[in-house]
Amino acid sequence: MQNSLVASVLRELANFTEMEDDQPYRALAYRRAAQKIEALPEAIEETARQGKLREIPGVGENIEKKITEILKTGKLESLEKLKSKSPVDVSSLLRVEGIGPKTVKSLYNTLRIKNLDELEAATRDGRLASFKGLGARGSQQLLERIENAKLLTRRVLLVEAKSIVERVVDQLQQIPSVRRYAVAGSYRRMKETIGDLDVLIESDSPEAIKAFTSGDAVKEVVAAGETKVSVKMEKNFQVDVRVVPIESWGAALIYFTGSKAHNIELRTRALKMGYHLSEYGLFKSDGDTRMAGATEEEVYKSLGLDYIEPELREARREINAAERHVLPKLLELDQIKGDLQMHTKWSDGHEGVETMAEAARSKGYEYIAITDHVGSLKIANALDEKRLKEQKREIDSLNKKYESGGIAFRVLQGAEVNIMADGILDLPNSLLKSLDIVLASIHTGFKDDVDKITKRFRGALENENVDIIAHPTGRLILERPGYKIDLRALIQGALDTGTVLEIDGHPNRLDLNDENAFEAIRSGCLLSVDTDAHSASELEYMSIGVAQARRSWAEPKNILNAKNYKDLVKFLAS
Repeated sequence: MQNSLVASVLRELANFTEMEDDQPYRALAYRRAAQKIEALPEAIEETARQGKLREIPGVGENIEKKITEILKTGKLESLEKLKSKSPVDVSSLLRVEGIGPKTVKSLYNTLRIKNLDELEAATRDGRLASFKGLGARGSQQLLERIENAKLLTRRVLLVEAKSIVERVVDQLQQIPSVRRYAVAGSYRRMKETIGDLDVLIESDSPEAIKAFTSGDAVKEVVAAGETKVSVKMEKNFQVDVRVVPIESWGAALIYFTGSKAHNIELRTRALKMGYHLSEYGLFKSDGDTRMAGATEEEVYKSLGLDYIEPELREARREINAAERHVLPKLLELDQIKGDLQMHTKWSDGHEGVETMAEAARSKGYEYIAITDHVGSLKIANALDEKRLKEQKREIDSLNKKYESGGIAFRVLQGAEVNIMADGILDLPNSLLKSLDIVLASIHTGFKDDVDKITKRFRGALENENVDIIAHPTGRLILERPGYKIDLRALIQGALDTGTVLEIDGHPNRLDLNDENAFEAIRSGCLLSVDTDAHSASELEYMSIGVAQARRSWAEPKNILNAKNYKDLVKFLAS
């Protein structure tokens, strides 16, 4: 599906348009179209093939042409022209929390700031002290935000990388001489953001590399040889393709999958055993006798280790666990029995309850929880008591329909309730008690200090009606770092109260992140893996959420929604 690619290009166009255009409705139109496209239940390319692009709300003739061009070329010529004319690195500056397109324009017009380095220099020498909107933040806070932006500016979300991988794979599958291929690097480890792709291919033909560079998905060839090529694809994303001999396939796959820290530990272990490990294979220290290399499994086995799944290769004592045969039996996608956070048209979702339920049933789930926003969060069209009761009648009716039809599937009525500044939930306990499941989260007051955030969470954790703390750190990947949080206090509070912590599988959240979830699991917390879906198509994000859980060493026993319906109900009632 190219939905995320099209949406991201339209959003980038909206940013440039907002800078250059005095009529803000055009930028707003692009953003609305991007939102609708991202929420489509089907692939945008299929919608285009059927000639139904204009049936998407907000897509008229102008945007239809732009979508068609993006699908055909992977970019938008009008956007490329805007970017080429602008001396400003807009995308990087917009990574800085608190800076929008108008501020970028103003920074250039008043101070001639074009990029992050110049913004940092202006912050350090005091030129931003009187700049409206930024000077008041304090130089240290702004410098921290600039540093965060620098770290993220050349990376894309995992879901965007998946879109690029699909194009790479499609191109490789069209080359007859490519016997097999593998996408390695941080993508294979399923990291939340990806900086580039390392692709290995097995082929005897010297024409394989040339055939890849001639594909439609390649926008620029950076460097090319007989066994390696570096190319730029959509969004200036770099892909390196290497030809690997069959006898080195496993060793190369380990080497290029990483992480660097994992590989260093492996090579150190090999040296202690009298071996030498490289991308070409595992050899005796004399350098001539090959011990292993054709498969990853034989390399690990020769080093006295069980096979280590790619998601675990982060130097978190996985080698020690592999040596002692105590690696976790990682959660698999097909072990997920249901999804416990999603939104419908009742609040800020795009589709109805039954549509979401049927999409979940098609995935083989036993249950879902409809967790629309409730209370005071008006921006999300939060439900009040009256609408909550109306929604319950709809859900009860749908459950009766499933029951009478002999369908073993249930829809739980839940809610995502906001944790207020004083730690009180913005829906009365009398209403919370009537729900099957309650998720509590923070949507306001992100600038509160760590003590106040901790106090807010304590209030929610101590509420007997709260089952899950949703997206606990509030971060948005590549957009904002989240609020200050005492993670250990949160984990201990969850343990003390039997509250579940969530891994929100939405691609720009993945919250808890893998390191925090790893600590939570190691401490004994129960987690849930949910999609936070706002449309049926976003239920697909479960695969990303499960990948995050796997990176956290999660087994099925650690995950609430790996329980069957009967055990889930028993847990919620306890």
